[in-house]
Amino acid sequence: MLFDIDLKAYKLVDLSLEVVPNQTTEGRPFEVKEGRLGDGTLKYDIVNTHTHVGTHIESPVHFYFKGKTCTDYPLDHFMGKATLLKTDIEECAPRVTLDFVKRQLEPRRGSFEVLFVRNDTPRNPLIFDMDCVPYFAELGLKLFIFDCTINFGQGLEDGKTFHDLLLSRDCLLVEFPANGQALDRDMFYLFAMPLKIKGIDSSGCRLFAVVER
Repeated sequence: MLFDIDLKAYKLVDLSLEVVPNQTTEGRPFEVKEGRLGDGTLKYDIVNTHTHVGTHIESPVHFYFKGKTCTDYPLDHFMGKATLLKTDIEECAPRVTLDFVKRQLEPRRGSFEVLFVRNDTPRNPLIFDMDCVPYFAELGLKLFIFDCTINFGQGLEDGKTFHDLLLSRDCLLVEFPANGQALDRDMFYLFAMPLKIKGIDSSGCRLFAVVER
């Protein structure tokens, strides 16, 4: 029997960053040139970009230079029950602490397999204490999604530790989401579908959530 999603009870929330060809920021190019197919119809040649432009999923090979890529995971690895980690810390708080994180996530532990970490402050960057990262790694997540204005720890070595602890557990990283403020429920169902391109470290994806109205 074919199932259906009652769009009167649920809404679809697009969480993908829109990439505008030939107008992307420095270091994140997406340059195209108009062309024609053999039958005269329109095509665009992508002349300059890379695998970390727009909303994208990073696989273990990105960090380790070997191992799994997105095509080595089943489709259900890119979807699942998700929860939102809000970061509305007090203005005087220097960073997001593990206690702050646990107060939100421990009551929901075991009920989600995807985590969306949203920056609810004007800070750029918003910094998480590094002891949050081993905690995230122990949650058994499929996907870890976080705003590009968030740093886990400070400096290059902390960034390496963050990647290592999560990717070594097959928790794939989704970077550069958008429209996170549209998530108005703590729990929702999330999809992050990559392109099926073999052998690359990261893939652009369409990120969206099914959220109860």
